[in-house]
Amino acid sequence: MLYVIVLILLLLFFVIAASYEYYEWKTGVATFPTMPNVRKKIVEILKEDVVKRPMARPYRILDLGSGSGQLTQRIARTLPEVHVIGIEIALIPWLRSVLRQRLFGIKNLEYKRLDFWAYSPAEFDAVITYLPGKLMDRLSEKLHQELKPDTLVLANIFPLRAGWEPHETLSFLPFKTKLFLYRQKA
Repeated sequence: MLYVIVLILLLLFFVIAASYEYYEWKTGVATFPTMPNVRKKIVEILKEDVVKRPMARPYRILDLGSGSGQLTQRIARTLPEVHVIGIEIALIPWLRSVLRQRLFGIKNLEYKRLDFWAYSPAEFDAVITYLPGKLMDRLSEKLHQELKPDTLVLANIFPLRAGWEPHETLSFLPFKTKLFLYRQKA
C-alpha cells in the first residue's frame, strides 16, 4: 500500500513539474512569486492611488501573468473596494489561484485562464507586470496603444521600454529588486 501511495505522489509531482516546464517553454515566462516586501509596497502604492482617484465605479486592477495569485489575493483582501483580475495561462498556477480564492471567499477577485496578449487592459486603472525583459518591448507597445490616460503601471524588476519613462523607481534589498512606476500619458 505504501508503495502505491509513493508512486501516486511521484506521478503527481511529475505532472505538476511537467506543467510548469511546458508553460515556461510555451510562453517564455517562468512562474516566480513577487517578493513579500515588494508585494507590500505594491499594495501601499495601489491604496494611495485609490484614495487619490475616487471614482463612481470600483477601481480596477489587472495583473498580467498572476501566477499562483499571492499578489492579487493580498491586494483584494487589503482593498475590498477594488476589483482585481489576474490573468494566467499556466494551468497549475491558475488552478492554485482559483482554489485559494474560492477557499478564502475573496469576492472582489477573479482569475482568467487565457493569453493576455489577446486581452485588452483598456478599462483598468492599474496594471501590474512581472514578466521577463525579452517580452517588455512587445508589452510596452501593447500598453501604450491600449491603456487609457493616467493608468498606473507597476513593473516588477523588468522596466517597460519603447518610450515609457518611470516617474519613480524603487529599490528593495537584499536582492536589489526594482519596482518601476509609470503613468500612461494623455
